[in-house]
Amino acid sequence: MNDQMPAPPQPLPDELWGEEWRFASIPAGDFWDMFGDRPIPFLSMPPEFNPVNLGIASNTFIPGVVIYGGRQSMQLASWVAERKPQTHIYQETEKNLAGGLLLNDKSDQRWVTLTFHDQTIATAGQRYQQRLMAAKGLHFLLVQPDDSDVTFSGLWLLKA
Repeated sequence: MNDQMPAPPQPLPDELWGEEWRFASIPAGDFWDMFGDRPIPFLSMPPEFNPVNLGIASNTFIPGVVIYGGRQSMQLASWVAERKPQTHIYQETEKNLAGGLLLNDKSDQRWVTLTFHDQTIATAGQRYQQRLMAAKGLHFLLVQPDDSDVTFSGLWLLKA
C-alpha cells in the first residue's frame, strides 16, 4: 500500500487543450451499441466494463466528458492513449464556483484536463459525480474534432 501523497496534478500541455468541452451522459443500455463497432482510432472499451457485466440497469446514465479538439483532436487522443487513463474525475476547488477535471493514469500521475469558474458548470460537475456514483464508477472520455458526432478520435470507458 502506498502511503505517499499523490503528486500534484500537472497541466495538460498547451498545444493539446481542446476548443470546447461538455459534460454528457448516455444510457447504459445504449453505450455498447453506440460505440462498439465504430471505427475510432483510439478506443478502450474493456469487456469487463460493459454495463451489463457490471449489473448496471440499462436506464442508468453513464456520465462522461466530450472534448472537441478541433485540429488537435488526434494529437489529444494520442496523448490520452499514451497515459493509459484510469479515471476522469470532477474536482471541486471552491464551493459551487470553480472546479476542474483530473485525468488519472496507470502510473498514478494526474493531469488537469479542464478548469472552470462558473456556477452552472459547477452544478453540472456535481451532477456528473452523482451519476458516476449511480453508475458504479463507470464513466467515459470522448475526444472528437467537432460536435457533428460523425467522426471520433478517441473513446475511453473508465471506472473509478
